[in-house]
Amino acid sequence: MDLMSLVGFSLGAFVILWGVISSGIGMLFINSHGIVLVVGGTLAATIINTSYSAFMSGLKGFVKILRKDTLPDVADCIKTLVSLSNTAQKEGGIMALQNVDPNFARGFLKRAVTVAMISGELREVRNILEEEIRRSRLNFQEDSNFYRTAGVLSPMFGLIGTLFGIIQTLSNLSDPQLIAKSMAVAITSAFYGISFSNLIFIPVANKIRLLAINETLIFQLVLEGVVDIMSGKPSHLVEMHLKGYIVSERK
Repeated sequence: MDLMSLVGFSLGAFVILWGVISSGIGMLFINSHGIVLVVGGTLAATIINTSYSAFMSGLKGFVKILRKDTLPDVADCIKTLVSLSNTAQKEGGIMALQNVDPNFARGFLKRAVTVAMISGELREVRNILEEEIRRSRLNFQEDSNFYRTAGVLSPMFGLIGTLFGIIQTLSNLSDPQLIAKSMAVAITSAFYGISFSNLIFIPVANKIRLLAINETLIFQLVLEGVVDIMSGKPSHLVEMHLKGYIVSERK
C-alpha cells in the first residue's frame, strides 16, 4: 500500500474526528440525511456525467493510489537499458533482446522491444509507442477528472442539504428546539460536502495525476532507450542521453 496515501487519509480522518470531539458537539454531526444527500447526490450526478466503462475505471483508479507503485525508478530504468544496450552490441542488435523481462515497467519494455523487432524503422517505432503512451496518459486523465468532478459536485449537494435545513428551520420558527435541530442538519450537510471534496475527491484526483506523470516519465525513458539501442548507439552514449531524465525528475 502507498504509504503517503495511507498517512494522508489517516491524518485527515484524525483531524476531522479531533475537531468534532474537541468541540463537544459530536452527536450533532451524526446526520444521516446529510450523508445520504451528499453521497447519493454526488454518486448520481457522477453516473450521469460519465459512461459505464469510465465509471468503473474511475473506481479502479482509487485502488491504484492505495497500492504500492510497481514502476521502477529512473535510475533502475537507466541501468537496465544500458545493460540491454551492451547485450545488443555484443550479440547482434535489437534481435538479441527477445528475452527481456516481460514485467519490467508494467510490460512496456517488452512491448517496446517487440515493436522495434517487428518494425525495424525508428520513426515508426517512435510513433507507435508515443501513441500508446499518450493513450495511457489520457486514461489516467479521465480517472483524475472523475474524482475532480466529484470534488466539485459534493459541496453543491452539501449546499442543497443546507437549503433543506434552512427551509425546515423557517417552518419551525415557533419551536426553539426544532430550530436548533434544523440548523444542525443544515450546517452538517455543508460540512459533509466540503469534507468529502477536500479530503477524498480532490486529493485522489491529484494523486492519480501524479501516477500519470510518473508512468509517462518511465515509459518515455524506455522508449528513448530502445530507440537508442535500435540506432546502434554505444552504451556510454545511451547512458549519457538517458541520464537527462534524472535531471527532469528532480525539477
